[in-house]
Amino acid sequence: MKILGISFLADASAALLIDGKVVAAVAEERLNRIKLWNGIPKRSVQAVLDIAGLTMDQIDLIATHGAAPPEPDPAPFLEKEQLIRESGLTAEEKDRQLAHLRSRLEHERMVLGTRTPAYLDEIRTYGRPLAVYGHHQAHAACAYYGSGWTECLIMTVDGWGEDGSGSIWKGAGGSIQPVSRTPSIDSLGYFYGSITKALGFIPHRHEGKVLGLAAYNQNPVSYPKIRQMMDYDPARKRFVSRMENGLYVPRFENPALKEYIGRFNREDVASAAQKTLEEVVRACVLDQGEAAGRIAVAGGVFANVKLNQRLCELPNVREVYVFPNMGDGGLAVGTAWLAYKEKTGRIPEPLETLYLGPGPAEKEIARALSQSGLNYKHIPDRIEEKVAELLADGQIVARFDGRMEFGPRALGNRSILCQATDPTINDWLNKRLQRSEFMPFAPATLAEDADARYIGIASARKPARHMTITFDCTPLLRSEAPAAVHVDGTARPQVVSEKDNPQFYRILKHYKQLTGRASVINTSFNMHEEPIVCTIDDAIRAVQAGHLPYLAAGDFLAELNPVPVRAGAKP
Repeated sequence: MKILGISFLADASAALLIDGKVVAAVAEERLNRIKLWNGIPKRSVQAVLDIAGLTMDQIDLIATHGAAPPEPDPAPFLEKEQLIRESGLTAEEKDRQLAHLRSRLEHERMVLGTRTPAYLDEIRTYGRPLAVYGHHQAHAACAYYGSGWTECLIMTVDGWGEDGSGSIWKGAGGSIQPVSRTPSIDSLGYFYGSITKALGFIPHRHEGKVLGLAAYNQNPVSYPKIRQMMDYDPARKRFVSRMENGLYVPRFENPALKEYIGRFNREDVASAAQKTLEEVVRACVLDQGEAAGRIAVAGGVFANVKLNQRLCELPNVREVYVFPNMGDGGLAVGTAWLAYKEKTGRIPEPLETLYLGPGPAEKEIARALSQSGLNYKHIPDRIEEKVAELLADGQIVARFDGRMEFGPRALGNRSILCQATDPTINDWLNKRLQRSEFMPFAPATLAEDADARYIGIASARKPARHMTITFDCTPLLRSEAPAAVHVDGTARPQVVSEKDNPQFYRILKHYKQLTGRASVINTSFNMHEEPIVCTIDDAIRAVQAGHLPYLAAGDFLAELNPVPVRAGAKP
């Protein structure tokens, strides 16, 4: 059975499922070069069909998200209104909070009554049967079927979808059953996004910067007030916002919050937000007791890698799985899996690889390099060894090879690689790529050497393959890869096995033979605020814009500068 999955919200994507196996998945932003693009991903739809050699007429079913009642559930709004009216806020503050509540209600009515139906009508123009599922149901399917586990607890948390902002499910025997749902007005995603906005960053894009800043302050003075914005309700098994305290609103734009946090430095506020997020989600997982022994998670909030680490550290959690495309882009896969299970009764195959996008042909690479005017050579028999030698010599190499990764992380095929020995690289290479200097780089580490370098990795081997979790680092990693260790002593690794990526593995293996070190820096191959490169033309433009010295593209090696920049030497 051939099922096409489509997600149409931020990071709109398409995925193709054949007989229960994901064979292709592509985000529209990689093709149109507009970061976090939303809408019907027509280019991605064509791309996944091309990868599989299919036409639309051969698709048995299209699956997507958006199933919801035509009107928002009034109960959460009425409850919140009563709490605000009975609160100790001033009359002016009550009016402000009630206005935010009404605005949220009108926005949801627009989405449920107009926006989502319009998207669904556009998908129907493809002329194939259509199956529509709930937003958080699809996130839950991503987490459950992606994990490959038979039984586990499932948690989804994001900004919001048509059916809320979070949910808890029980996965067993190939099926998922709902336990609880968090309404949109109690959104942890909006909580963290509003902090992001108030700090001067772009919500739904720069939450990672808030996470990076949080590590620079361990005792935030702003914490008590910020902690009053969100909580966990054990009676209803869901998250609750505290609009009645006057600071939380169910949107990113929040003037009262911005005014309050203006009294503190951004590191203090970021730390308070991160601490609140961790405490609230941990309280939820602790409340699940033994049911949380194995927990699978999805939704944009779980892009927060430190939060995922904190879940692993809970006494009632044995193992954590994070769906690697945890945001709304992953819904293309989740809906396809739901449709397959519903139509066939069979359990879909777990997600074994993220290398699901298009891959370049050698002739395509040769054509682009020839037209670029770059100095390059073809070394098909030892390209991996040559890249390792350059890295060992302190060079920076942009790597473009194989099928493109699906999801927010570059996992070796669209990556910039360099030694992890120079702690100052975080400053000067980020500036070269026009990125924030406080954002840490991630290490790629040989799988057989990971246990000696990351504490607690046994409970999170699955997410460690995809850079979706941090670990406390051992003294060995701190000594051999200080550039990959953040100020709080953690790192967000990609643990690389020969099975996952044989070519990238050979680079790391040869690099270790040359240097004795098992890790290199792996940062995404893109300039700041641009999507990760997709085509060889994208790759050439990015290395030229970043003034990077080497591009390893397929079996070709291009040298851009006569005197390459060395890792460890400031430009």
